[in-house]
Amino acid sequence: MLLSTIVVLSQVVIVFAQEGKIKGRVSNSNEHLPGATVSLGNKTILTNNAGEFSFSMKEGSYALLVTYAGYKKIWKEVKIAAGNTKVVDFILISGDQLGEIVVLGSRSLVQRTNLNTAVPIDVFSAKQLEQTGQVSFTQMLNYSAPSFNASRPHNNEPATLRGLNPDHLLILVNGTRRHRMGIITANGARGQLGGGSAPNDLNSIPFTAIEKIEILRDGAAAQYGSDAIAGVINIQLKKSTGKTLVQMQAGQYYKGDGENITVGINHGISLNNKGFLNFSADFRFNNSTYRGGTYTGTVYKNIPATTTPAAAQKLKAEDDSLILVNNFDRNKVSNAGSPKVIRIGALLNGGYTIGKKSELFWTAAVNSRPSNALQGYIFPKNANRINPELFPNGFQSINRHRPTDISGIAGAKGETTNGWRWELTSAYGNSTDRYHQDNTNNATQFYTLGKAAPTSFYVGTLIYGQLTNNLQFSKSLSSNPERSSNIKWSRRKAP
Repeated sequence: MLLSTIVVLSQVVIVFAQEGKIKGRVSNSNEHLPGATVSLGNKTILTNNAGEFSFSMKEGSYALLVTYAGYKKIWKEVKIAAGNTKVVDFILISGDQLGEIVVLGSRSLVQRTNLNTAVPIDVFSAKQLEQTGQVSFTQMLNYSAPSFNASRPHNNEPATLRGLNPDHLLILVNGTRRHRMGIITANGARGQLGGGSAPNDLNSIPFTAIEKIEILRDGAAAQYGSDAIAGVINIQLKKSTGKTLVQMQAGQYYKGDGENITVGINHGISLNNKGFLNFSADFRFNNSTYRGGTYTGTVYKNIPATTTPAAAQKLKAEDDSLILVNNFDRNKVSNAGSPKVIRIGALLNGGYTIGKKSELFWTAAVNSRPSNALQGYIFPKNANRINPELFPNGFQSINRHRPTDISGIAGAKGETTNGWRWELTSAYGNSTDRYHQDNTNNATQFYTLGKAAPTSFYVGTLIYGQLTNNLQFSKSLSSNPERSSNIKWSRRKAP
């Protein structure tokens, strides 16, 4: 019996002596990754809460595969020796950012991958943004970038980074500074962001023209100026040729309102095999929504604060009676909701190589975005604000907003024979916002005009124009392209 036990134990020792062990840890650049899938030969396991894994295998060569959702998979050949333990650690890289080339984060004209920049940069492709299911470009970013925020007011969608003011967010198009909107964001009761600021209109760029978005989510005032305190967003436009892209999207809210239709097209052509011309256009229609609920206050009668409960109840009963007689709809009082918006835009992006190391480039865009937004209801109990011959039951004015946006970029860049890289750019942008007020009145005209008083008024026009000229030089000081000398001069005029 003792002899047989010794034989069995010796066989077990021999078997284990022929096996080796491999273990390690899976992480990204910041933390361990629990639940990562690790496969070795015909065995597959998941990492524990500390991102660790371990295998016992026979001696030999194996392919070790590590995968994790949202990251690039890694293959590695490993050799296992009998009786030895091999330690192999893996650092996974996000699948959406591997190898992306960005121009943000440095004054140097030398492009680099976003894994080698000194500040964190998020890169989002157009395909990733489409997967959010949102209609507007601004809301696509809102659902994609953690540091990005945008509200949905009537006339525009102010964009912010890290909760700072929209004035502190710099928008670039192909690395060139973009102008702001002509309007001033008003403080309101809708949770609107950026009160008192002049925001950027990201939606004025056709989405079909966008190749990818780069977001520098740290302060960059030292590199780009005081309007980059919150960060920088760079919009890279498409340069493809010989392809035609058509996008269509339609939908509505579950309540049956807010119908939206979006149609976009992109096409590129080659210019004598030395350049490209890429054209994009889009059309978007958003119908209005209503989320105001039922108004429960008085409409025709004012109840002073000093009124006794009995008298207040009597006034309320009289007001309810007038509401029934005049067929007043309490459900159409609030202006809570989104406006009706129609957007039409077009963009042209191009470039042409001249000589061996020089290139011309240009971009032109135009956009129109008329919208109709309901304002607060004026009740007939406010007698000093109403012309009773025009609006005996009060009125709800309509704010007609007619913004137009045009922009143009032209420039040249290249490299001299002694290694100096240069770039000369001139950019102009203009935002014009016209306002009209319909279904309203000037109460003082009641005494002179009565029913003949106008109900539509021109409110005014806001105009913002910006001209930016930029001249930049850069030269590598060694074989390492990260070391470079920069001389930059720019001038901007914004009336």
